[in-house]
Amino acid sequence: MTVLDLSTVEAPAAGTLPATRRRVLRRLLRNPLAVLGAVVVLIAVGAALLANVVAPYPYAQTDFSAALQPPSPEHWFGTDYLGRDMFSWVLYGLRVSVLVAVMSVGLSMALGVPLGLLAGYYGFLDPPVSRLTDTLLAFPFLILAVGLAAILGPSLATATIAIGIGQIPQVVRVTRGETLRLRGMDYVTAAIAGGASDTVVLRRHILPNAMNTLIVQATVAAPAAIIGEAVLSFLGLGVRPPTPSLGIMLASAQPFFRDGPWMAVFPGVAIVALTLALNLFGDGLRDAFDPQESRR
Repeated sequence: MTVLDLSTVEAPAAGTLPATRRRVLRRLLRNPLAVLGAVVVLIAVGAALLANVVAPYPYAQTDFSAALQPPSPEHWFGTDYLGRDMFSWVLYGLRVSVLVAVMSVGLSMALGVPLGLLAGYYGFLDPPVSRLTDTLLAFPFLILAVGLAAILGPSLATATIAIGIGQIPQVVRVTRGETLRLRGMDYVTAAIAGGASDTVVLRRHILPNAMNTLIVQATVAAPAAIIGEAVLSFLGLGVRPPTPSLGIMLASAQPFFRDGPWMAVFPGVAIVALTLALNLFGDGLRDAFDPQESRR
């Protein structure tokens, strides 16, 4: 009698992954707002990473004779109260924002995805994990991040950890929901019936097919992380001077808003533009992965 090894059964889309990616890319390119968001994000990230090359002046260079100068050909975004070039400060501030966004989202994914997988796959773990998640979600994200930053003390690492921990509950909830949905699929049921171990089922069948949703969740979490870093730095609980930060720039611009409004305008525009671009790209990516969503 021939024994069929169902543990090797894969998801139907596993063999057509390149074709699926091409379809997703075509749908994404047909969305002009998503393309615009992606372009803005790429420009911002590139400028942030190459700030030491692109910036016309060192961010710490002061020139008291040029203090509070409006935008000009020499200083595109004007200067602050110490004569520092605001364009250079915005570029270096974007670098901090991008760094915090990447690291905090990575931290939330590294801790939240395993918890969500376990809670969705093992029924006995679902109640305690769900109750803990619901408790943390009762606190607004920024309130939770501010509280953690106040406990840990102000620093770049503190801002990253506080924002990352504040985003874990939402990642757990999304991952748990996807795991519950995928666990009922025929190919997962066949793999379990064929004797595949829990590790194999989670690693080969559930996690790869949940990646689309997790990628979209990361694009949603990144703008919140950027705003969170700006808020923490503005309140003195995040990045500390003289490290450039868009939040610090907004805080230092308060006393000089009447004489130098550009000190607040350009950092604010940078935050709004980057977060809006990420949201547009995330929405387009969600619709590309789920074309039925875009036809509603």
